[in-house]
Amino acid sequence: MIGRGRVLRGFALLAAVCACGRVPEQALRDEQARSRHYRDAYETTAAELAAAKARLAEMEKSCPAPR
Repeated sequence: MIGRGRVLRGFALLAAVCACGRVPEQALRDEQARSRHYRDAYETTAAELAAAKARLAEMEKSCPAPR
């Protein structure tokens, strides 16, 4: 016959294993959200840089050539 203490320890171990399975999923979602945030910031900065370069090229065209 299995003792009551062993059964309780078994349930505690099972609960710990189940709880551990949830933590990596949340950590993965958090990491994906951070990655998305950084990617969006990078893409925004790249678009702003491209627009600034285009404005600079237009301004350079309208300036007189140096002598």
